[in-house]
Amino acid sequence: MTLTEQILRWARRYWVELVWALFVGVNTYGILVFRDWATVPFHFIWIGLSLMYGWRVWSLRGTAVALGSVIVLTGGALLDDVQRGHQAPDELTEIPLMSLVFLAMVWYVRRAVAAREVSRRVSEHNLALLQRQRLLVQDASHVLRTPLTIALGHAELARRTATDRGIRDDMDVVIEELHHLKHISDRLLTLAATQQPDFLRLVRAPVDVLVRQAWSRWSATHPQVTLGPLASTAVPFDHEQLRDAVDELINNALRHTPPRTPITVSVVDVDGGVAIRIADRGPGIPPDIQHRVFDRFARLGGRSLDGGLGLGLALVRAIAEAHGGNVSVQSIPGQGATLSLRLPVAVATAPPARNDIGAAPVDVEAVTPVG
Repeated sequence: MTLTEQILRWARRYWVELVWALFVGVNTYGILVFRDWATVPFHFIWIGLSLMYGWRVWSLRGTAVALGSVIVLTGGALLDDVQRGHQAPDELTEIPLMSLVFLAMVWYVRRAVAAREVSRRVSEHNLALLQRQRLLVQDASHVLRTPLTIALGHAELARRTATDRGIRDDMDVVIEELHHLKHISDRLLTLAATQQPDFLRLVRAPVDVLVRQAWSRWSATHPQVTLGPLASTAVPFDHEQLRDAVDELINNALRHTPPRTPITVSVVDVDGGVAIRIADRGPGIPPDIQHRVFDRFARLGGRSLDGGLGLGLALVRAIAEAHGGNVSVQSIPGQGATLSLRLPVAVATAPPARNDIGAAPVDVEAVTPVG
């Protein structure tokens, strides 16, 4: 690179400082020429210095050089005016005063810059953690699910080919526990995956279509599951995720109520959205544990609150929060309980929460893509 190219490159990099230096030179000349009005270009120089620093935020060395240069130029020009009698001697006090004001601004700006740098590093750290979590979930999906599927296949094959009744009974236990372990791992992986930004695939559709499908599935084997009012308000939701959430709520109600206890599934309009409600007439939930119903691994008397591993209702909450909604419980002991999953009408903007799920056919005629 030639010397001319180096100079041009340097000029392009520091063109703002060059313009500012020219501005300082012109105003310094103005102090010497317009002596009775010298304080005007004097203050222009100091204001320009403050604006330049707020824009560029020089290093400490660069700041010291710029401040020293301005002090020398403005101080020398103003001192010349004082000596010639064009300015009162007390005008010289402007030099230390303006310097202190500038240094105070430097201190404040550098603190703000340091705070932004800390915030940037925290954001980068959090992004790296999120990426590592995403990779962990993907790896765990292969590491856990593939061996479990293989083990289940071999166990079922061994069960079919075994001739000894004792071996068959043992293999039944193995198969049952492997299915149980697969169910646990699937839910735990889903809970971890809910923090991923692409967890949901939203479409706008009436929720009552999905709820009616859920009622049709469950009522075939559990006649006590009935339909209540069904609001037809359309909201954005992930069909597969919400389907499993509704199934979990119904299944939870069945586990916690005596046989043939009526269970009503309904959809009602609420402020800013709709709520899917599963109401039963069972024993209800004690008031002191209602706030923990949707917690992970929440237990009562050595038994999980959702009748399983303590993950089912946690997944329901995760799905609701992923949609920007929430869950709630209303119960009076001895008079049943109502669990609600609320979804907002607007597209959820909150980061995904904790989710799980399966699949079901979507009523295409009732679905409109979001956006």
